[in-house]
Amino acid sequence: MNRLSLMLVAPVLALAACTGGTEGEERRGAISTALDEARAEIRQEFATGNMTLGTGRNGEPRAEISPQGDLLIGGEAVPLDAAQRERVLAYRTELVAVAETGANLGLDGASLATDAVGAALKAAASGQDADAIKAEIQAKAADMQANAQALCDRLPALHAAQEALAEAVPAFAPYAGMDEQDIADCKVGP
Repeated sequence: MNRLSLMLVAPVLALAACTGGTEGEERRGAISTALDEARAEIRQEFATGNMTLGTGRNGEPRAEISPQGDLLIGGEAVPLDAAQRERVLAYRTELVAVAETGANLGLDGASLATDAVGAALKAAASGQDADAIKAEIQAKAADMQANAQALCDRLPALHAAQEALAEAVPAFAPYAGMDEQDIADCKVGP
């Protein structure tokens, strides 16, 4: 199951987890397995696939960075010396770390939604203490907030790698869209 498919079916998975008893636990186990498989697929994709940078700010063609450190613009490799390739790889490393952290946050959100809906319906059906369930879900949400902060904490290194790459490889400069305000906005949150 690819990431997009998982994100589209997450609400359905959450509802499927709502069945009480053994059947509900089996479904939640299946959902957990699906989420673990999605995490593994994402890690594999980031490790072996090109990272897409999109189009440049002035309409330049789509750019990508290969796992080997090739900068591809419009499907064509930009000639790089060893120092430039090192900058490309450093940027890719930071980009992959941020992207993987973000993807994991999304999957954690799907898992949290599944747990919350299942727990709420189970509590309603069994008369369990709603406050205890609420506290459990809030604790999981707090963990997610800490992980989101960890993502924000990675942004300065990504920005520094981006700036170093833009300076070393002028062809990359139109794709360097992150600025200090992005870092500040992330730390403030929604």
